[in-house]
Amino acid sequence: MTKIISNRIKIQKLKRINVFSHVDWDKASKLFQEERLTKSAKRNIHESANAFLCYLASVGTKGLTYVFNAHKPGVERIFLDNYPIIDWRMKQMVHRFRSQKYVTVKEREDGKVIITITNHGLTRALGYRLDDMHIKQPRVWDKKWRVVIFDIPEKHRRLRDIFRVRLRQLGLFALQESVYVYPYSCFDEIEFLRELFGVSFSVRYLLVEQIEEDLELRRRFHVS
Repeated sequence: MTKIISNRIKIQKLKRINVFSHVDWDKASKLFQEERLTKSAKRNIHESANAFLCYLASVGTKGLTYVFNAHKPGVERIFLDNYPIIDWRMKQMVHRFRSQKYVTVKEREDGKVIITITNHGLTRALGYRLDDMHIKQPRVWDKKWRVVIFDIPEKHRRLRDIFRVRLRQLGLFALQESVYVYPYSCFDEIEFLRELFGVSFSVRYLLVEQIEEDLELRRRFHVS
């Protein structure tokens, strides 16, 4: 728990840094393309600003339609895949997002309003998605180590720092400042991060059969 809190504090500090200026947004969009909401999630999405912003990111430039319901004066609806959500909290959320410049709100001649996420909103949603990333762990360890090494130039020190934080957040352990290890396959996650931040040529992923004196590592990851 202490480790998780520590990582969150570091991430909060680094959020002040515009590390997303190097992001490949075409790559980032893949985080949201598979966004699927169950019926239950659609009912509860208005209770989570994070979830709603990520859904807006999945909708992209076409935006969501905000419709006045003539049958119930004074009640607004936002349709997510034709599922109506009616709640004053949603209205507050959209108003807050607009004031934070996460979305734009445009009214059409037919009275409908289109809510579209901005680049600033995409950046925020991307942060939420990265916070939720995790590595799937198989039941049986294949007795091989995954080692990530990187040499990100000093001029990109802040980007390098947040890359380290993301590796720790995924559960990797630092053997050295720029050498991290994990017992399970995490190539897809590392590949995504290095392409996302534009550091593909500075990061290497190694599959290692043996690490000298790895007893401490085995204990740390609870593998044998």
